[in-house]
Amino acid sequence: MDSLTQYRDSIKERLDNADLLVAKLVHENTVLTQTVETKTQEIEGFQQQIHGLEEKVRELTSLQAKQEENMEIVKDLFEHLCGVRVHKSYEDDTGLWFDTSQGSKNGIMDYKLGFVKSESFPGTEVIYVPLLKQRTSDELRILQNQIPAYMFDTLSFPLKALHQFYSKMARCLNKKVNENN
Repeated sequence: MDSLTQYRDSIKERLDNADLLVAKLVHENTVLTQTVETKTQEIEGFQQQIHGLEEKVRELTSLQAKQEENMEIVKDLFEHLCGVRVHKSYEDDTGLWFDTSQGSKNGIMDYKLGFVKSESFPGTEVIYVPLLKQRTSDELRILQNQIPAYMFDTLSFPLKALHQFYSKMARCLNKKVNENN
């Protein structure tokens, strides 16, 4: 074989290898382009889902705000009807608890009511805990003239007696007391 033939065969082999490499790169580029298109479509789908979820969050936030406003209206109505305001409610391992104020223009008593399963009473037991720390000494003096001494202690009674408790507290707080006593 002469050198010209060898050179020609070498060039032909290089061209064939180059063509093969170009074909591989074109194929790889096509596969990558398809992958990019697929991922782009997935991203667009996710973005649509995100927009849908964001809209749902806005709707739920608006609904929650309306429900909270309605709850405040109900609390206000309950306070005007009964003289009782529930400030906070929560549940723990012992039961369901309510931070409450009850009163009239003559005086206000803050207390916590707990509804717990009882071992000593059949059914639910109510725990009454007076909250006196936020009252001034003048307010406490007025309350002492209105409310029996035992209502300044923690009490427990069966749920069926809750109405009696409420009525007793309402009668006491509605008493007009001379502040100079």
